[in-house]
Amino acid sequence: QDNYNKRLPLYEYVAADDAQAVVPNLDKAIEKVGLVVNQHRYSQWTDDCYLLLGKAQFLKKEYETAEETFQFSVVEFSPEKVRKAEQKASKTKKGKKKKGVSSSKKKKTSSKKSSKSKELSQKQKRKQANRAVKKKKKGKGSSGKKPSSKKTPEKEETKLVETPKTTTPEKKVDTGLISIAEDSETPAKNDGKNGPFKHQPAFQEIQLWYAKTLIERDKFIEAQRVLKSLNDNTGIYKDIQNHLPVVQAHLHLKLDNLPLAANYLERSIELEKNRALKGRYAFILGQIQQEMGNGQAAFAAFQQSLKYSPDYEMQFSSKLKMAQNEWISGKGSAEDAIATLESMLKDQKNYEFKDQIYYALAGIALKQGDRTAAMEYLSQSLASNLANSAQKAEAYYQLGNLFFENQDYVEASAYFDSTLQVLPKTDDRYNEVENKAFSLKDIANNIRLIALNDSLLRIADMSDEEKRNLAYEIKKEEEEKRRKAREAKEDEVKRPGPGPVGRPKESSFFAYNDKSVKRGKREFQRKWGGRQLEDDWRRSNRQSAGVDEPLDFETEVVSTLTQEEIDKILGNVPKSQGEKNALILATKKAMSTLGTLYRERLKNNQKTVDILEELNRRYPANVYELESWYVLYLAYTDLGNQSKAREYYDKIINKYPTTNYAKMLTDPEFAAKYMDEELQQNLKFDQAYVMFSQGKYAQAIQQSEENLKGIFGKHPLKPKYALLMAICSGNTEGKEAYINNLKSLIATYPDTEEEKRAKEILRILGVRGAALPGGVSDEEGTYDFEYKERALHYIIIVFNEDVKLNAHKIVVSDYNRKYHKLDKIRISNVFLGEKNDTPVLVLRRFKDQETAMNYYNGVQKNLGEFIDQNINYSLLPISQDNYRRVLKNKSADGYSSFFQLNYLD
Repeated sequence: QDNYNKRLPLYEYVAADDAQAVVPNLDKAIEKVGLVVNQHRYSQWTDDCYLLLGKAQFLKKEYETAEETFQFSVVEFSPEKVRKAEQKASKTKKGKKKKGVSSSKKKKTSSKKSSKSKELSQKQKRKQANRAVKKKKKGKGSSGKKPSSKKTPEKEETKLVETPKTTTPEKKVDTGLISIAEDSETPAKNDGKNGPFKHQPAFQEIQLWYAKTLIERDKFIEAQRVLKSLNDNTGIYKDIQNHLPVVQAHLHLKLDNLPLAANYLERSIELEKNRALKGRYAFILGQIQQEMGNGQAAFAAFQQSLKYSPDYEMQFSSKLKMAQNEWISGKGSAEDAIATLESMLKDQKNYEFKDQIYYALAGIALKQGDRTAAMEYLSQSLASNLANSAQKAEAYYQLGNLFFENQDYVEASAYFDSTLQVLPKTDDRYNEVENKAFSLKDIANNIRLIALNDSLLRIADMSDEEKRNLAYEIKKEEEEKRRKAREAKEDEVKRPGPGPVGRPKESSFFAYNDKSVKRGKREFQRKWGGRQLEDDWRRSNRQSAGVDEPLDFETEVVSTLTQEEIDKILGNVPKSQGEKNALILATKKAMSTLGTLYRERLKNNQKTVDILEELNRRYPANVYELESWYVLYLAYTDLGNQSKAREYYDKIINKYPTTNYAKMLTDPEFAAKYMDEELQQNLKFDQAYVMFSQGKYAQAIQQSEENLKGIFGKHPLKPKYALLMAICSGNTEGKEAYINNLKSLIATYPDTEEEKRAKEILRILGVRGAALPGGVSDEEGTYDFEYKERALHYIIIVFNEDVKLNAHKIVVSDYNRKYHKLDKIRISNVFLGEKNDTPVLVLRRFKDQETAMNYYNGVQKNLGEFIDQNINYSLLPISQDNYRRVLKNKSADGYSSFFQLNYLD
């Protein structure tokens, strides 16, 4: 899907995210050209077959394999090699002809009887005489005169003209492999085609695709060499010469050399015959000119795109860019640009492109410095987005950055998380967004936790009547949200305008709109209450009884809330002092953590100061006081506020003189020594972990116990040692000791990553109550696996329930036949578990981790054609050695987490 807010790719097939979708057809093409080459090894079409083979591999994004194919083809089908092959073939042919004549004569003479030899020689003499007579008759010419027996100069001249037959420029050389034109005098006019099928040698196109492959492999110098060789070739074919500037533009775009890329694109537009491609190249040229700040040149390029492109989406995007550039280039005002875009919003043809128009309006608002309007436009862009994930990613990304700049980290975190859901991993900004999302996640969680706890504590101090009214407001708000969601769903079904063919247009009559009728009914009841259907219902002297006075609808609803409903709505509100104290303690911890995160992850010292000073103001002498003072000292120092830094320096020295924090402030060498000690402790842990990795479990436990003697206080290495020793105990003392040590870790080190891992391991071991929220899992260390990237790999499909294995085997075979027809994957089955009750399919073999992961990623993109998702199974690439460990242990427990940690990160 093209993202018109970013520079479009020159080649759509390079930018395609899911090459797996076309793999079956490409594999079929590879299979067919393989048959041709095997059955007709020497033919005019061999080079074409190799070209198609390389193209198919390129489109599958197997660039390394494609490079090997094109590299071989460039050597094998070069004109020099073909010429030599032709000369050799010609000599061999002549030799065979002479040899054949003499041998036939020998056979004839040997087969005849000696008595007929004289008769044969007489016949030959007669034949020679007849040929001589015919020659003489031919030589008379048109006049019938006998030619002179003397050689004339004219005769000799004629003979000289007839002799050099190979010097004519039209002559083609047929080697038996490909045909190559010797004429190289007419570049750009020579199409290289000859024969009844207008066949053109594929060598130059092979060179072109070889260059494209080298570009994708980031081998830019080699690509330039190949392109220069083509460009310098005076016998270059016209179609190759026409496409050469596009490849050169692609190369310079990769090198970020925009001026050169623009020049080549201008040439490409001139030479290209396909209007759709001309329009695309012009649009990209406009984007490049826009990036370089050439507003007028960009406007002209977008005009070209509008003129050439037959695609409405491209035309629309060109108009959009022209409206923006008209203002940027100084041809019009911002008001004119906004008016143009708003008129485009009203055009029914642009209904599905409203999200892009709002995004363009946001861009203008940002350039004018109106961030509020820009954020509103971006929100409208998201609200009007139908199915354009590329546009959605841009709006999310922009909003995330705007909230981040506004220091609204909760909203920024949410928008960056949303961006990751729709942003392709191939996007240059993916790592940036991922880092921001990671950095903000804990910050946003702590901000939300503080706000929630403060709210719950405020509610806890309310009167019963206030709590009842609040519960009603919450319930009313929830019902309103459900109503809006329901109406939005109805609108989606009934929405008029562009849509699927045959959708009827919605009537404008109000009574046909259920939403309008229901809304009117609610408004009536809110104002008039429940009324009987009768005449004169508003008059006080009407005949039948009714409701004389309007009812207080809201008061009636509040009174209908039961205490049980109120308790359910306000279920998290603390009811005792102990529950309040727990919330206060959690708030203190969150504020302390937040202050450190602001400084370490965002380098925002001012926010660090604000939150930590609020912590100490709200909760004097709290347990995090010393640590917060030290962080405040560092933050004020970085802010250049020496007086405040000195204030916190004095506080630490006076109140906590014997602590490490005080020593680090008073003794400059202590900090270096302290850090050296920390480094030594980390190295010692690494030594213990190496022993564990080598299977020396008893030694690892002994080393860990020795190392722990030098660690004091709440050291972060303590829970790590606890987990390491627990896993080792499982191998030395058995399952029961393993479980007990894990339980001890959970009790001793709550709220740590090691506690989460221990709980998940207990869940896997079948111990109840050990599950983690969110399904987080990590079985690392259950068995000893090794990571070998270049090793031979298998893929195992582990079924976690009783299944009909043969049926799934057929499904996997069908999938392989469609998407991996040429990979020759063999399927077998094994059973794991103590009772052989865990069925497993094994797919052999893959040469390394990369090829195995290509298979895995392909399955993720085509899950609908693989094993039914209602079946509980795990798809796991695994090295040959690790597969043997699984077989030996009769269990794949622990490998899933090993795979996630080593293959998916």
